[in-house]
Amino acid sequence: MRAVAGEGMLKIEADSKGVWLSALTDDVTASGVNAFLRAKGVRKYDAKAVQEFVKQKNRTPQKIAERDDTEEKDAVIVVQLSKDSMSASVSVEPPFFTKPWPGKTEIEEALARRDVVFGIDEEAVEKLAALRLADEPVTAAQGTPPRNGKNAWIEELINPDRAPEIDLNVQKMDHRARSVFVNVQQGQEVAVKHPATEGENGKSVLGTVIEALPGKDTTFSIGSGLDVSEDGLHLFAAINGRLQRKDKKLSVAPELEVKGDVDFGVGNIDFTGSVKILGAVREGFQVVASGNIEIKEMVEGARVESAGDIIILGGVRGMNKGRIIAGGKVVAGFADQAYIRSRADIEIKNSVFHSDVAAQNNVTVMGGQKSQIAGGKIQAGVAVICHTLGSEMGTKTEVIVGVPPEQAERRKELQSMIAQHTENIDKLEASLGFLKKQELAGALDDGKRAVMVTATKSKFQLQSALKAMVDELKEIEDRLELIKSKGIVRVKDICHPGVIVTIRGMAYVVREPFKYSSFVFEGGEIRLKSFDT
Repeated sequence: MRAVAGEGMLKIEADSKGVWLSALTDDVTASGVNAFLRAKGVRKYDAKAVQEFVKQKNRTPQKIAERDDTEEKDAVIVVQLSKDSMSASVSVEPPFFTKPWPGKTEIEEALARRDVVFGIDEEAVEKLAALRLADEPVTAAQGTPPRNGKNAWIEELINPDRAPEIDLNVQKMDHRARSVFVNVQQGQEVAVKHPATEGENGKSVLGTVIEALPGKDTTFSIGSGLDVSEDGLHLFAAINGRLQRKDKKLSVAPELEVKGDVDFGVGNIDFTGSVKILGAVREGFQVVASGNIEIKEMVEGARVESAGDIIILGGVRGMNKGRIIAGGKVVAGFADQAYIRSRADIEIKNSVFHSDVAAQNNVTVMGGQKSQIAGGKIQAGVAVICHTLGSEMGTKTEVIVGVPPEQAERRKELQSMIAQHTENIDKLEASLGFLKKQELAGALDDGKRAVMVTATKSKFQLQSALKAMVDELKEIEDRLELIKSKGIVRVKDICHPGVIVTIRGMAYVVREPFKYSSFVFEGGEIRLKSFDT
């Protein structure tokens, strides 16, 4: 009986006399014959006979090996596992060509015998069986590696170390507006924590679960002025102030300290807290704060505004363009060509020259070597007190006391607004009267009816606004009535000619020098009294 197998170019046969090889085409090579024999499981053959066969390319069968029943064996399926059992490969030691090649089922059974139950690649197994790949390891199963969890991380919503922003679309940039400080409001979210994840477990080809490592947790690294939410995921500003990083910790400082000058290296300051400047505020810059402002040196043609007190130890050189505005008191070494406003007191140690100064309560220019007011206009709700008033040159100097300047300005503004609102209401009432007559006569079309509705609504809005303004004006008038008896100008040394003192609307022109004197309002006129009055 003869067993036959072929692969298109070669044919191999076996009978009791031996193993025979024949060529089907002329495209026969030594390497091709050797591979063919190896794939058929023929390992022992006559090399010289094979060499001669390749040379002759015989179409008739040529004997290349003796028939040995012991060499005729079944295919061997070898399953190998990786050290971590995350993959399994299969190779087939081919059968002698008279034995059958293993199919998909036999390969799967071999995997099962090695306990490979997970991640089997059905396509790879089918390919191995169909293509009869001899002695070529094929990955037949692949496990799923664990996916470790991600570590928790902190996302800063506001970067305290950010560089000043530059708008490239602006042709001419105001570099004063580029502040290097980061300001935050109470309750503003500063950072958020992204929690660690648990990860996903893996599985080996043996079906063994491989546990994933959970991500590591982290916490906010913070100093004072910050609050963490109950769930530990959100970081908020507990106070108004400057967000800063110190010793790798975020914190909010209620006070902003500038080591040097406020200039192009610092930029304008708008801060929700107190500000301390160890240098000067240079021309054209501005410092705005909700808390107190303290400046060690000069303010030069700059705007300084605070809801609290403003302390300027060096003084103010206003250059007729600076602005000092305080919700509390203003204290300064001197003021020259300055604009200063305070809702409390203004205290100047030395001279006040050619300045526009107004305080809700008192303006005091005392304590220096030359505590003098000369030129400009000084206004105070209660008193103006100084060492010297005016100058020997007769410089025109206005001093106005008795009515808080801010309230006087607001009273004037309210009176104007009340007059305008009253006039507008009168005009609306006239229009409404005409429209109502047309309505009674049945001559009101839809357009005019819409006008009447709008006019009625506007009238009610104006009346409501008018009432609020009238009430506010009355409050101001009542407060002014309470301080009618107040209002005094006190000059400890000398008051020079050229000074105009106005108390409660009554003006007094100083035409000769007075020493150690006070100006008070009595009996409907301004009278001159002693400084200690």
